Amino acid sequence: MKKYIFIAVMTLLAIVALYNSIYFEKLDAKKERESIKDFNPRDKAEYFWENKLNDVLTSAMDLKLFDSQLADNPESLIRQHGKAVGITSTYSFLVKGFAKQAPPGSDQIPVEIPDGAAEYNLQKKFIFGNAARDATGFFNIDDFENTMDFNAISTELNKLILERVIVKLDAIPPGETINFIGALEINSENIPQQIGIVPLKIEAVR
Repeated sequence: MKKYIFIAVMTLLAIVALYNSIYFEKLDAKKERESIKDFNPRDKAEYFWENKLNDVLTSAMDLKLFDSQLADNPESLIRQHGKAVGITSTYSFLVKGFAKQAPPGSDQIPVEIPDGAAEYNLQKKFIFGNAARDATGFFNIDDFENTMDFNAISTELNKLILERVIVKLDAIPPGETINFIGALEINSENIPQQIGIVPLKIEAVR
């Protein structure tokens, strides 16, 4: 009897392990990923920007909530909302909030969070890194032939941000309130005190 119970338990454990190892993806999502697999990095970035960006941005969390969780329980914050590529201590997030436009010539716009765990700045000039690519969660490294093309996506997205977002940001007068959605990244092993936010969408609040 014990032998049969042991076999039954092991079989159940094997089924659970197999179930958890299977990655499920909606058929239409899979077809879409396949349809753009042969695009070059610029085409993929533009396709995402024009067809998927707005849907992705709906998942952005309020920056005040992000800051509160960063102070109280960063492990839970990372587990629930952080996105990462491979084995790394760098995690990316989509956040939303408000800021007041800085004076002309400023490279960044302070985002005020009273008694915040960190200081936040909306980037206006220096747009680089992988925050925009990784925070969206849309791009899968397995969809690229090599890491060079995968990294090129970040470059192309950052170019689009400069071309389509920063231009609008520069047109907003100083002191005016800006509603933004953007991407940021943190290192789980060394939580930064100053965090830059790469804007993905901005609107002037009139």
